[in-house]
Amino acid sequence: MRSAILDDKFVNLKLRLDDLLKRLQSFLEDAEGPADRRRVVSDLRTSLNEPFLFVVVGEVKSGKSSFINALLGEDVCRVDPAPCTDIIQQIVYAAERFEDRSRPLVARIGLPLDILKAIAIVDTPGTNTVIENHQAITRDFIPRSDLVLLVFPAKNPYTQSAWDLLDHIREEWRKRIVFILQQADLARPDELEVNTRKVHELALQKGISDPLIFATSAELERQGAFGSSGFDSVRRHIRTTVTGGRHYRLKLTSILDTSAQVVVRLRQALAARQERLDADRGVVRQVKDRLDAGARQSDRELAALIERLTEAYQRTAETTKAEFRDGLSALSLVQKSFQGALSRRKGLPQWLKDLQAAFEHRLRQELEPVTEAGAAHFSDGLQQLLRSLIDELNTIGERRVAGDDIFLRLGRRRQEVIEAVRLKITEQLSDTLFSQQLGQTPESLAPSLVGGGALTAIGAFLLAVTHGLFFDITGGLLTGTGLLLAGGVLLVRKGRIIERFEAQLDDGQQQLRQDLAARLSHRLQLIFEDVDRCFLPLYTYVEQEDVRLQPLLERLVALEADHVELGQAVQADLAE
Repeated sequence: MRSAILDDKFVNLKLRLDDLLKRLQSFLEDAEGPADRRRVVSDLRTSLNEPFLFVVVGEVKSGKSSFINALLGEDVCRVDPAPCTDIIQQIVYAAERFEDRSRPLVARIGLPLDILKAIAIVDTPGTNTVIENHQAITRDFIPRSDLVLLVFPAKNPYTQSAWDLLDHIREEWRKRIVFILQQADLARPDELEVNTRKVHELALQKGISDPLIFATSAELERQGAFGSSGFDSVRRHIRTTVTGGRHYRLKLTSILDTSAQVVVRLRQALAARQERLDADRGVVRQVKDRLDAGARQSDRELAALIERLTEAYQRTAETTKAEFRDGLSALSLVQKSFQGALSRRKGLPQWLKDLQAAFEHRLRQELEPVTEAGAAHFSDGLQQLLRSLIDELNTIGERRVAGDDIFLRLGRRRQEVIEAVRLKITEQLSDTLFSQQLGQTPESLAPSLVGGGALTAIGAFLLAVTHGLFFDITGGLLTGTGLLLAGGVLLVRKGRIIERFEAQLDDGQQQLRQDLAARLSHRLQLIFEDVDRCFLPLYTYVEQEDVRLQPLLERLVALEADHVELGQAVQADLAE
């Protein structure tokens, strides 16, 4: 009756573990986890229904194959004086003997041995061969193993690659390990005692509490010296812990330990992703704040520049007003009339043309220094802003993903986004793009400034706008004045003409201020919008990563809680 209850408990625990592994596998797929981790979880689900799996590891010529042959009482694994074992041999139960080599580097051997109904054994190449060349035991069999038998030569159990593999087994997969000092017949009793004690000490240093160590001699077993070969102790341990019925619970524990390590790695990886996301989100805020501050600063600088330009206009206008008043004095008009009678080139119309030309010349002299200084200031400010934005990108770009990050592909995707944005912003610092942003300026308007890079492109644009506005205003004003003067009523209406001329110049100043503000503000707005668009890939990535990450974190919390609860249930069952 007791046995039936335990069997029911095991079935229930097994079903719960299979469901947990299924959820973990689904989580890895949704989280775009690496293929090797997904394969590990898939193999763990498969191993739930397979016999207890022993994986035998050790360096070349440590006696692994001889140990397995002696344990099974069957020459299954090839033994050769040369280190020729270069494949993995998976030994399983079968009603009839078979050998399947359909998988690369793996031979699956079936034997009709009763012990293999409860256990399966994997014989591996030497660790110094596999670690350097194949990596197959680490990738395929160690995560699935329920017990690892680490075989050392009894005379020299200090081989480095085997102890390095032990570190990997413990740290990466938390596997249970039994130490085998094989070829004990080749060691003196005192050597065997010293080496057994030393292996015990090293195992404790590696974090293995109460390590199990067996000294065996396959040669003595082959000769029939069963009492002194050491294999009786190994078989007794197997009967007690595996074939005696406890192996079902031990298998659950082994699978739980391995899956726990997967969950731990997921927690670490998601924590790193959350940390990177927080940093990226902070940079997004900083970028938007810098762009807003830059736009506000540009608005203030633009207002100051427009004020300086309109002041320059006003100075030129006052000079032109004075010349116009002097030119309409009685003596001047008589002279102009007399000169006009003698030559068309020196009459009143020519005077108006000369007045307009002088006004335009002085206006250009006034405007160009102001415009060039404003262009330099704007250009410097924009370039400083862009450099500060690149510095922000460098801050998060330096947080590169470690090569062993299980979400390496996602990390690389993030890095690609950052590099793409950095490239776009760097291009914005180039002269060509600034020129494209500001538009092509007709050479006739500002020939000394066109085609000279970012600063001159801005200057050319400013001059184009101001020049065009000025002469739209003044050209129409002087033309209208000429019509009034040609009306033959100059002496009667001179005061009104001067008043109208000066009022139109003043109106032109206001019109200039308004048009400059509208046109330059619009163009600067386009520049900042274009810079902001450069960051759209980063904005999008941060938004999408936040959407991806939060549900994963919630699911992982649930997985962790269920994993702990199931582990406690299995341990309670083992304690009964």
